[in-house]
Amino acid sequence: MTCQGKNPRPDEAPAAEMEFMRHALRLARIALERGDTPVGSVLVFEGHIVGEGIEAVRADNDFTAHAEVKAVQDASRSLNTWDLTGCTLLTTVEPCFMCSYVIRSARVSRVIIGRATPHIGGYSSNYPILTALNIPGWSQSPAVVTGVLEEECSALFQ
Repeated sequence: MTCQGKNPRPDEAPAAEMEFMRHALRLARIALERGDTPVGSVLVFEGHIVGEGIEAVRADNDFTAHAEVKAVQDASRSLNTWDLTGCTLLTTVEPCFMCSYVIRSARVSRVIIGRATPHIGGYSSNYPILTALNIPGWSQSPAVVTGVLEEECSALFQ
């Protein structure tokens, strides 16, 4: 897979990654039950979950408490490093601009997205922070796969 220009089909995601996305869906349901936007994220390194995040903007009264940010923070603590090269982030909803900045800064290698958010998404919007190549000093952009368990991820918003 390449980092840009090719968006692998959702059915190219390995079975283990499908299970990790199902775990992210369980986390998203917890967020929904708490009254937050239904987003769940997990960070995986060498086949093991090293970080997870549940959207908690309302629960924590904190605009930065997005699931992706919480997963990156959790993984950084777990691995004792801010450099998450080699990690894969699986998230039920496309990361927003803020989360995309965090993902790029943490050097996450791969991002698997369930549901797109083209108006504020860091991949599919007019501002593709997640994959932009023209930002000086930034690490290589992550490989991105979209549409994994898209129906299940989208159903949480109905």
